Amino acid sequence: MKIIFTLAALILLTGCVPDENQTAINNENMERTMIVGSAESPDPVLTKVKELEKSGVVKDVIVLESFPVQIQLRAPKKIIEELNKIPRVGGLH
Repeated sequence: MKIIFTLAALILLTGCVPDENQTAINNENMERTMIVGSAESPDPVLTKVKELEKSGVVKDVIVLESFPVQIQLRAPKKIIEELNKIPRVGGLH
């Protein structure tokens, strides 16, 4: 009986271990960049970045105190391009 529980525990634990290859692939596709926000309130760029950070698509987010806000982050190139396409008011983009 102990053997069955031990085997079941090992099977469950094996399924919970992150795949190192997948993690490496995900990190390879990430680029570090600076995104300039909008002068709007609430800032649609910052709002989108926060949503993407919560979902794990964007990582290492640093929001600099400036106006408009400047956001350092790591994300896939496609996401960076989408963030840069968000219309802005009163800022450099």
